[in-house]
Amino acid sequence: MLRFLILLGVVVVLGMFILDTEADCNVCSSATNVACVSDTDFQICSTDELPTGSVYSCPTDYYCTANAAICDTNAAFKSCVGCGTCNAGSTFACLSATTFALCLGTTTPSTIGGSCGTAYVCDMNNPNICGTPASGSQATCPSGSVTPGVDPTTMTPTEYCEILQQRGRYPYGADLNTTCRQYIYCHLTNSTWIGALYDCPGLTYFNSTSGYCGTGVPPRCTFGVATLTLTIN
Repeated sequence: MLRFLILLGVVVVLGMFILDTEADCNVCSSATNVACVSDTDFQICSTDELPTGSVYSCPTDYYCTANAAICDTNAAFKSCVGCGTCNAGSTFACLSATTFALCLGTTTPSTIGGSCGTAYVCDMNNPNICGTPASGSQATCPSGSVTPGVDPTTMTPTEYCEILQQRGRYPYGADLNTTCRQYIYCHLTNSTWIGALYDCPGLTYFNSTSGYCGTGVPPRCTFGVATLTLTIN
């Protein structure tokens, strides 16, 4: 009987620990003062406990959590559930608040996707993919999140733009001396998404906030060096 009570106590404590480490997207963690904005990305929180500023990414195969270790390889601890994940019917996955990719019967999002219309959000529980908040649909991914699980440096610019399906300029990488000085420009031509890689002129860096090259070093390019230190299990 005593052994049973001890085991029961361990289970209860473990359950409390797991519950304490769970969190929702865009909710600031009291342990780290950051908020997960997708499965793998996070933002630093302001004094008002709101996520703000640049979006940082966890290393490959790590998930964003609400634990003292911001990034963890244990998927059970991730704060954002569903973003970038194929729905139960393996038909589509939400990549951002308003974009999606078709899963084509598999558990992995394909490069075929699209965007929801104005005032619509991508909802993985909506069989129509997109719906309005007024009709009860909630965005699976937080607004302003970057495409989860997609590294633009591992594919061609056009492949990246086909996934993103958004016109504009986007950061290419975080290496201070190379990819931080480059950006991807996505545009739609004859109903086809096209991407091209451009170099910033001189000794300038691409600023994802302004969408232009400038002399200031973007936070993502100094991340892990001077702006923030991650504790990774």
